[in-house]
Amino acid sequence: MALKIFCVSIRVHNKKALRQKGPLLIVANHPDSFFDALVIAANCTHPVSFLARGDVFTKPWHNFLLRSLNMMPVYRQREGKEHLYKNQNSFDASVEVLKNGGILLIFIEGTCLNKNEIQPFKKGAARILQQAVAQGVSPSVLPAVITYNGFKHFGKKIFLMLGSAVPATTFFTSNTVQQNEASQRNNFNNHVMEQMTSLFKEPPSKKYKRPLYLFPIIGIAWLWHAPLYISIKTFVAHKTKGTVFYDSVLFAVLLFAYPLYLILLFMLLQATGPPIWLNVIVVIAHPLLAIIYTQSKK
Repeated sequence: MALKIFCVSIRVHNKKALRQKGPLLIVANHPDSFFDALVIAANCTHPVSFLARGDVFTKPWHNFLLRSLNMMPVYRQREGKEHLYKNQNSFDASVEVLKNGGILLIFIEGTCLNKNEIQPFKKGAARILQQAVAQGVSPSVLPAVITYNGFKHFGKKIFLMLGSAVPATTFFTSNTVQQNEASQRNNFNNHVMEQMTSLFKEPPSKKYKRPLYLFPIIGIAWLWHAPLYISIKTFVAHKTKGTVFYDSVLFAVLLFAYPLYLILLFMLLQATGPPIWLNVIVVIAHPLLAIIYTQSKK
């Protein structure tokens, strides 16, 4: 429901691919930080585990929260060579997810630049698959490409393009000699790059025309939400300035703040004396008007 308020549309090509059970490794591009994981996982039928950048796990409560959401850290050289040895723990945990018939999502580019262009790949996904096949597990590999019509605005339009799943044994064998391991990883990355390049689709324009008859409703929706939204937007913009986290942090703060806002609004209305049925209607009208406001951009 929150995604329907925040996004004008999320168009998914080959959505049935996300209904399959594991073991499944989804390899995707990474244009919009954690928001990419939200969009993909929300369209999956079964629970998903994620590999995420290791530097966000540094604080103990961050580490606890992210791991409770099925996230595992993966460290890059820029975050310190002293952390790279920890990646093997996450690779082992990833293989366990696949062994148990789970679904794992990895952003194969290993970086986020707030750009729709597909970036060069890292080899973490290939190493996980290589390790899984060596242990007798053959997950399917599903390429995914996600594109946005903007990274800094409310009411975005998103394309999620899904390819065809292929077994990992297409690229890796359980008895590979060491000199062929690098060659198999390169072949895997090249295949995924070809698939993702063919799936890539530019998102629609930001331009839109709203029906005139909706203007009064849109005006009410904006006025009712402006105090909450503008204050949160200003706060998040300040906190995420110079980073790629604006969209995901804005969505997360709104996701948790909006229900509290509606509860406080109901309590305030109750304290001022209107009948309870009227208060309930006003509170329920808020998310409905928010959906109309966003969907009118279609």
